Amino acid sequence: MMRRVTFTVMAAFLLLFMTGPAFAGDNLNDAASGIAAGISKKLHRLGDAASSAARKAGKEIGREAEIRKLLLKNYHVGKPFVIDSTFIDNKGSMKFIEPRSYRSYEGSDISKQEAVIRMLKTRQARMGDVFTSVEGIRAVDIEHPVFSQDGQFLGSVSMLVKHEQLLQAAAAPIEKKREVKCWVMQKDGLIIYETDPTQRGLNLFKDPLYKDYPELIALGKRIVREKQGAGFYSFVIHGTKNVVKKQAVWRTVSFFNNDWIVVAYKEIK
Repeated sequence: MMRRVTFTVMAAFLLLFMTGPAFAGDNLNDAASGIAAGISKKLHRLGDAASSAARKAGKEIGREAEIRKLLLKNYHVGKPFVIDSTFIDNKGSMKFIEPRSYRSYEGSDISKQEAVIRMLKTRQARMGDVFTSVEGIRAVDIEHPVFSQDGQFLGSVSMLVKHEQLLQAAAAPIEKKREVKCWVMQKDGLIIYETDPTQRGLNLFKDPLYKDYPELIALGKRIVREKQGAGFYSFVIHGTKNVVKKQAVWRTVSFFNNDWIVVAYKEIK
């Protein structure tokens, strides 16, 4: 009888041990997919606004008041994530900016900014990487090309976006519901959102915080190579020095010729 009880207990423990990560994986899959979908929805709302404004601006190019109305509409559609909206001419100069509080930056030459360089070269819609804008704000730039009715490239409509707030708005409800944590990363390793705010703005491949965790760095390189997947790594628990094993699932959000990688993760035992 004792042997039977012992075997039953051991079998139950083994089943729990084997299915624990599987259950966590299912939860992480749902979380990663949900967060990625939420981010994509918010970005496409902004992209649709920029696209509409750019299309209309091409017809109103000689009418400053009408272009300003389009930019101001962009700003209001994008609240609370959009800082300002700008018409950038085909030389890379900020010709018109709305709302009014940012008009002092009109005339600024931003032709050396990464997103603007790509826009002038490719004349295709583009979301740039995180940068410091002439307004002095860490943000991302969403741009859509403007063409005249006869197809001449006139410049672009830009929306300057507070990426951290947008990402947190999409991630936080699912993090809470699914009891998971999340980070969002550019393909160069820059962490543009983390549940732990002290890690935001760090680079997974360069920052000293991560140098003693080769398993995490290796997973990060795999995450950049593969659009989606799952894996394990060791790292500290937030706010402590205790190193634990973590399970991660990732998805890639592709938008306007750029990618954000969404990683949902959880400590496992």
